[in-house]
Amino acid sequence: MRLTPARSLAAAGLMLVAAFAACANVPAARPAGVHGRAGPQAPARAGAVPAGAAAAPAVRRLTPVQVAYLTSCGGCHGVEGVSAPKAVPTLRHLTGSFLCTRQGRRFIVRLPDVALSSLSNRLLTAVMNWVVFDMGAPVAGGRKARPYTVAEVARLRREPLTQNGLTPYRERVVARIEARCAVPAALNIYGEAYAARVKSSAPRS
Repeated sequence: MRLTPARSLAAAGLMLVAAFAACANVPAARPAGVHGRAGPQAPARAGAVPAGAAAAPAVRRLTPVQVAYLTSCGGCHGVEGVSAPKAVPTLRHLTGSFLCTRQGRRFIVRLPDVALSSLSNRLLTAVMNWVVFDMGAPVAGGRKARPYTVAEVARLRREPLTQNGLTPYRERVVARIEARCAVPAALNIYGEAYAARVKSSAPRS
């Protein structure tokens, strides 16, 4: 049978349809070593983490109080309140001990770098309570210990201590705290290092 041009075009079209149908029935190629029947795959979402890839660590958001601590205190006392204790007192697990006595409670607010900081009374009060009750826990006196108030901090910072004789005064404050409360031995590391420096620098007879 002789095909007319119209019949030839129709036959060619049928052949193309058959070819596409055959291709649709051919399974997709799999990577080497992968077995089993491949199921339908959902389209990848934008920003989705590929299977097997490690997820990025969650970003920790700091509170305004923590930011104030980092910018005002963290440079010397450490981001986590842990410093080189022989040079700068460590705060973590230690500052709560100062609430054992009224003198100790007043002392840590009257420190020059605390009392003379640029923080407002309200923000400084929040920082002090965080440093004492969170970072510096356990707190001497336990639940009986009361947080600082804005009025108390405002009053104490008007009576700042001076750097002159500050470390010997701290040693007297700590000695009174030890006589009254059970406190960590680490509270004395800074003072012992200071005493050793004084002794080594004293003139020999």
